[in-house]
Amino acid sequence: MLKAARHKEIVVLVQGGGAVEVSALAERFQTSPITIRRDLIELHERGLLERTRGGAVSGEVIAEGWARYESISYAERERENFREKRAIAELAAQLVSDGDCILVNGGTTSRHLAEALRGHHNLHVVTNGLTVAMEFARSQNASVYLLPGTVDFKKMASVSRPAPGAFDDISVRAAFLGVHGISLSGGIGMLSPEEAAMNRAFIDAAQTVNVIVDSSKFCSQAIFRIAKLDKVTRVITDAGIDPGARQKLESLGVEVLVASPEDASL
Repeated sequence: MLKAARHKEIVVLVQGGGAVEVSALAERFQTSPITIRRDLIELHERGLLERTRGGAVSGEVIAEGWARYESISYAERERENFREKRAIAELAAQLVSDGDCILVNGGTTSRHLAEALRGHHNLHVVTNGLTVAMEFARSQNASVYLLPGTVDFKKMASVSRPAPGAFDDISVRAAFLGVHGISLSGGIGMLSPEEAAMNRAFIDAAQTVNVIVDSSKFCSQAIFRIAKLDKVTRVITDAGIDPGARQKLESLGVEVLVASPEDASL
């Protein structure tokens, strides 16, 4: 296929589906990933798409995602899918034992997890979540290390792109990560490269990785990939997860735990 025809089809795919991956495009066009990356660079320079880690998305997808992100406050996020988040957090808390060393990132579901862990003792917690740290402070049953960075008031979290080796001295048994979106093909992701890089470092520091997301996150477009699903130990979500998505996750070796909102404490 001529380059011009390939470029036209890539643009159509991006505009139609919202996101494409280098590996999938290389297979589709029977060419090398290097060639596809060059295509994406050229199309990006022409303003026809936005490049991401491992692929590309349409500029409209980025704009829509950021527009919603910027328009909703942390308090409003707290109210979204409240019962589902509470149930997910309480189920996730059952995976934590007294004396554990864990990492919990910032976010509303993560705050619910910190609240659900109030009854645990002698926890050692690494977090970038301001509300997560404050929740543990109320219980006084945990020692908390709050990571530095620029405060994102939409997530009530400190965010920074970790310097090489910044997490070399941090090792935890388990990480609990709330993410902006989860995709069966693209993995888990965030809306900014800094958030994605920070959460990638969290994964590297943990023996097991637990993704705590309500089922709506399977429909959210995350622009910047944190990691593919082979880095995820389990996903803890609610009963709204599509059965096909659950089956696919389990076929990839990812354990899926489903929380029932009816069982959540109020």
